[in-house]
Amino acid sequence: MIDSKSKSTSKNSQLHVFYLHGFASSPSSLKAIRFKNMLTEYGASVEIPDLNFPTFREMTLSYQIDLVEKQINQLPGGAPVILIGSSMGGLLASVLSQRVKQISALVLLAPGFGIARRWKEFLNEEEYEIWKVKGAHSFYHHAHDAFMPLGYDFARDLQSMKTEDIIIDLPCLVFHGEHDKTVPIEESQRFASLNKTVDLRILDDDHQLLNSLDQMLGETQQFLRVLQLVQL
Repeated sequence: MIDSKSKSTSKNSQLHVFYLHGFASSPSSLKAIRFKNMLTEYGASVEIPDLNFPTFREMTLSYQIDLVEKQINQLPGGAPVILIGSSMGGLLASVLSQRVKQISALVLLAPGFGIARRWKEFLNEEEYEIWKVKGAHSFYHHAHDAFMPLGYDFARDLQSMKTEDIIIDLPCLVFHGEHDKTVPIEESQRFASLNKTVDLRILDDDHQLLNSLDQMLGETQQFLRVLQLVQL
C-alpha cells in the first residue's frame, strides 16, 4: 500500500532522481536512458552515476554508497530525491534509503536482494575459492561486452554489511519478473512482506525487464503523481 505522503517532499522544489544501474552495467543502459528521458520531460533533474567506482575491479557496495550519498548531500536542502535502482542498484537504493533522510521514495527494478548469500549460484565452489585466493575473478560486463576482473573485496564487503531483511519507511514501488533466473522473485516478495510501504508489481518478464519497460515507465509516472512529486 502506497502512502501519498512521501518523506521530505516539497511541491516547490525540483525533483531530483538518481538512477542506479545494475551490476556490470553502466549509465548508458537502455533502461537508464528511457527512465531519464521520461523523467526529464516532467521537469526532474536526473543523475545516473557510474557505479563501476572507482573502477570495476575495485568496486564495492561501500564505495557506491559513499559516491551516491555525497552527490545527494550536495543538493539544496529540502529538495525531494527519489532513487530508481535496477538489480544490484536496487539493493544499493534500499541501503541508501536507510542512511539518507532526503530520499522521498524508491522505485526498484528486479532488486538484487540476497546476493551476499547467493554467490554459489553464480560461481561454483572451486571458482569462488579461486576468486578468494587470487583476489580477482572475471565477470561479463554488459557495457564493455567483455569479461573483466572484479576484486574479491566486492564479496568481502557485501558479507560485512547488513543487506538482509532490509526495513524501509518510505513509499516504494517494486517491479519483478516472474521468470527472473538471476534474482528469484521470492526475494522481492519477502521484502514486500517485511515492509508495508512496498507495492510489488509482478511482471511476465525475466531479469532484464526489457519487455515490460513501457509498462514500468507508465506505472512509475502514476506512482510519482500520487506522491505529488511530478505534475502529469
